[in-house]
Amino acid sequence: MCFQLWKVVLLLLLPAWALGRAAAPDLDEDCELNTVDTMHDFCCDLHDESPQFSDCQIKWHEKIPYETDEEEQTYMFCTAECSFNSTEFLGKDRRSLVLDQVKEQLEMDLVNDDDIELLYQTYIKCDKHALELLPHKAVKKLARRLSKHGCHPYPGLVLECVANEMILNCPVKRFHQTAQCEATRNHLRQCMQYLKYKA
Repeated sequence: MCFQLWKVVLLLLLPAWALGRAAAPDLDEDCELNTVDTMHDFCCDLHDESPQFSDCQIKWHEKIPYETDEEEQTYMFCTAECSFNSTEFLGKDRRSLVLDQVKEQLEMDLVNDDDIELLYQTYIKCDKHALELLPHKAVKKLARRLSKHGCHPYPGLVLECVANEMILNCPVKRFHQTAQCEATRNHLRQCMQYLKYKA
């Protein structure tokens, strides 16, 4: 009798457990890197698409017409490097930011000192974060794909980080309340929470 009751409980709980697992996001240590859409999800008024970024998207779309997520990621990372070269943000070593140039550009683009400082500190944080990611296995794999197009992963890692940070930490009144931006922010929150627990 006890065994029969246990079978009934198990049969009732198994579908609920399976449903819960299916509903959970597919997160792993690369969830941040593989959120390719964030680089061109301009969800915060402080981090809008620059003319340089738009020009580079056109230029690189001709070189890398993408159909898969992997191809799109390659396209976006090459677009990021092109954009950083156009704004002179990228150091000659392709692994550093010219922070004076970043600050100068932010002062031209933004009027509020608090906004300038928030975004400037984000670039500083993301510069460090990108350097920490470079030795990561998935980034090395990405670097091999990018090298075929003459691109380096560092600028894309920085830009993706800045986009992620602006989606996560945008002042409430400056955040674009669209379904896509909300979904992206929710995914990033889950991913960052996962990575925090992994650390």
